[in-house]
Amino acid sequence: MSKDQVTRRTMLKMAGGATLGLGGTSRILAVFADGSIVRQDHRVPSDKKLSAAWRKSLTARGKKEVWSGDALKNIGMPIGGIAAGQVYLDGYGRISTCEVFNHHEFYGYGATNYIKQAHRHDIDLSFHLILDDKETELGTGETQTFRGEFPIAEVDFGLQGSPIRARMTAYSPFVPLNAKDSALPVTLFEIELHNTSSKSVAVALEGRLGNPVGRRASVQRELPVQHSALVTEPSMTAIIHTAEGVKDEFAEDSANPRPPILLADFEGSYGDWKPEGEALGTAPAKGTLPDQQDVRGFDGQGLVNTYLKGDATTGKLVSPPLTLLRKFVNFKIGGGNHPGKTCINLVVDGKVVRTSTGLNDERLLWDAWNVEDFAGKTARIEIVDEDSGGWGHINVDHVEMADAVRSREDLHRRHGSTNPDIGTIALALLEKGGTQLDTTHDEKGLELNLGKVRSRHYDIPPGKKSVLTFVLAWHFPEHPRGRQYANWFKDAKDVVRYVQTNFARLSHDTKLWRETYYDSTLPYWLLDRLHSTIGNLATGTTEWWGDGRFWAWEGVVCCSGTCTHVWNYEHGLARLFPVIERNIRERQDFGEGYDEATGLVGFRSNRDYAADGQCGTVLKAYREHLCSKDGEFLKANWPKVKKILGYLITRDANGDGLLEDSQPNTYDIDFFGANTFVGSLYLAALRAGEEMATEQGDTSFASQCRALFEKGSKASVDRLWKDDYFVQDVDEAKVKEFQYGPGCLSDQLFGQGWAHQVGLGHIYPREKVVQALKSVWKYNWAPDVKGQNERWKPERPFAVHGEAGLFICTWPNGGRQQEPVRYRDEVWTGIEYQVAGNMVWDGLVEEGLSICKAIHERYHPAKRNPYNEIECSDHYARALASWGVFTALSGFTYHGPKGQIGFAPRVTPDNFRSAFTAAEGWGTFSQTVASGKQTDTIKLLHGTLSLNEISLDTKVKGSVEAFVRGAPHAVEATRDGSTIKVRLKTAVKLVAGEAVEVRIG
Repeated sequence: MSKDQVTRRTMLKMAGGATLGLGGTSRILAVFADGSIVRQDHRVPSDKKLSAAWRKSLTARGKKEVWSGDALKNIGMPIGGIAAGQVYLDGYGRISTCEVFNHHEFYGYGATNYIKQAHRHDIDLSFHLILDDKETELGTGETQTFRGEFPIAEVDFGLQGSPIRARMTAYSPFVPLNAKDSALPVTLFEIELHNTSSKSVAVALEGRLGNPVGRRASVQRELPVQHSALVTEPSMTAIIHTAEGVKDEFAEDSANPRPPILLADFEGSYGDWKPEGEALGTAPAKGTLPDQQDVRGFDGQGLVNTYLKGDATTGKLVSPPLTLLRKFVNFKIGGGNHPGKTCINLVVDGKVVRTSTGLNDERLLWDAWNVEDFAGKTARIEIVDEDSGGWGHINVDHVEMADAVRSREDLHRRHGSTNPDIGTIALALLEKGGTQLDTTHDEKGLELNLGKVRSRHYDIPPGKKSVLTFVLAWHFPEHPRGRQYANWFKDAKDVVRYVQTNFARLSHDTKLWRETYYDSTLPYWLLDRLHSTIGNLATGTTEWWGDGRFWAWEGVVCCSGTCTHVWNYEHGLARLFPVIERNIRERQDFGEGYDEATGLVGFRSNRDYAADGQCGTVLKAYREHLCSKDGEFLKANWPKVKKILGYLITRDANGDGLLEDSQPNTYDIDFFGANTFVGSLYLAALRAGEEMATEQGDTSFASQCRALFEKGSKASVDRLWKDDYFVQDVDEAKVKEFQYGPGCLSDQLFGQGWAHQVGLGHIYPREKVVQALKSVWKYNWAPDVKGQNERWKPERPFAVHGEAGLFICTWPNGGRQQEPVRYRDEVWTGIEYQVAGNMVWDGLVEEGLSICKAIHERYHPAKRNPYNEIECSDHYARALASWGVFTALSGFTYHGPKGQIGFAPRVTPDNFRSAFTAAEGWGTFSQTVASGKQTDTIKLLHGTLSLNEISLDTKVKGSVEAFVRGAPHAVEATRDGSTIKVRLKTAVKLVAGEAVEVRIG
């Protein structure tokens, strides 16, 4: 054991917390018999030394940031529809990283992608200003500026020496509560031309789009034959590109298929296949290896599984020479998706001619290679593991030669169709103009069609403006699981038609949401940061399948299955598009992931248990009920929700309200013993279960939940409260690694944050909660991560020297295991938002906002893309916890079926205004307090809002009056401390433009 690391069991002599002069706090933990000293360095300063300017900036409204210069290089705002592919608008107003062709690039598990990334301009789309027959491409000037207010970006183009100023307003329709219109495969470009001269100017705009259809396939095949259609109508001009698909290489056209030839089944031994390296051992694996997720889908009892001793090991398994005697080579494959590093290869004449990888999933699926081109040749097959990072292993079984593929369904799940990038893409101008089709070449020298759509010439008078709108629409339905948008539209032209018909509404509603959200007293920087992560929904992280199921990765093509424990942190999708969130509950948590026999919810739609994810499933079910217009969702799903919570109760073996057995969790390890990370989630789930059971008339189960909750809350304080925060009670004599013991875990009150989000109040005594949060701030948030990270190097850096961040866990009082909780020295924005929101709820506003401000500064575009918060892959779902901070700032509570809404602003309560979303509508809440009077206004701006009761926070005494649509309305008010509940004697249903006003005092 290292003398710099020591557990509580090995301490021989405590040194009373003596501080040594080592440039940071270094506590003597033990003195060994030989006199050597063991130290526990903790280099997070207690005094954060926040400047007055910093503290003031946290709540000051400030000015909207507008970016220019070098900062433009890193910007990539997701600007396509939700789950409709991935399209960036870069800082120059150009489309980049266009991944709408059913393929997304994976840039790494964190260590490699927390850096500046050059955006790929992989489609040829540009806009050109025509003035006096001179063409100027927009987006190539030197004085451009970018103003981003997700979902809308505004780019001012630098046109030196021109009388025309050009501004692009780009967005995809984004309307909270309207999932379909927010998931359109489309991007809109409204280009405003402003004549700044003293003379009329004649101008035109031209949009150009090269045909990208089928070009991904050109990596291994010739470019498919392209086709382009020109459309000119009174109100629309368009170029529509498509291409012919190539032959299905997996077609089974053998009239008399010969029997398959088995090459290896890996039952018992490797046979004459030769293993190299440490990852394979001396014989095939018999299934799942230690610390590995469940491996399934292999045949028989054995398989190649290179997870031996974990991902760190590497190796290779090579077949003997073989002659290719059939049309296909079939095999089962799972594991890591690292091309060239975790793969199975076919080698002919010393060259890799075919290769396949896993899908970052332990399940083995059938794959196949068409090897007709190599018939009769001698080849070898090699199974390769050359990656030692996350998912750095490969699973393979049953390799054979055959004249038919084994499973078309598996091939489709792995690859989609043979032509995944065959579909249609269109560029349209929403008015009559002209079209032209030219031939050009792409960067690889391949010939392609270039379509041009040009407006008529406009005579713009001095000082006047004209606006032209272009539409980029796409339709690529050959996704492995289909595309939801393909159920709505038959092709890209159909998408354009829909936008053309509904443009006024789509544009108005999107801009109305932007205006509503930003019409706030909250700081601009904070509004930008909390809403920027919502763009993750419009990236490769999410998929909306053809059968209607909404499904997601953890990050872009990283870790499958809408993972229950990572998506535990997310609140943005749930509040903005509750119909989609209910879809996830019903199709996954109560559907594919649900085990009817036990109530277990497999955390990746499988049958694997995650303790935090199981607890979160109950809390999510309650949240989705609260966000519904009526009680039908809960009524339909209550039997399963009850059984899911019942599964947790069975694991609380002694009925003391504490989970103490193995608790697999989001840190990719198992916790053992009582702790408040999983424990607080369990208690919050019990409270949610009590509330749901009460509403369903199940009083017996409600009582059971309440009794367990009260026992667990008290036992947690009695057993786990140590000095100034909650710890883990674990027997380190039995569990020697991956625990946090006496450490200060930032997530120690995760369940308390959830309880606030769904209106359940405190699950531990408030004074303990506040003190624990103060300790997380004191011990875990560093204004510069340098000192702590130099002493304790993170597995992956998500904050670098000179940047502030919240560490996952520290050990300020010692007791750090030699190999403690995984990821402990990293900084994850999802956890930071979770903690920040929790702090705001309990009055630690400066601390919570400081955490958020540090994230905002780390993701300043001068450093990296402000719209891509990275953890394990890009656009990580955990970052959607940011919306929890937004709801905390207004103290927002809501119960749709009961018609209850509440606000308790945590910042500038005397003058507060922010947006809110409910089950069927959204709008603005405002509060003013002056001269002993308080006025609270709920103004609906979109949809409808049904109200029976309004809860408010106030220090003002006196009478309570309510006005609905400007007229007095009878109410009954009751007070409980600073909370006042205003019961409307007659229920109210507001429509857009109407308001309820409550006056106190």
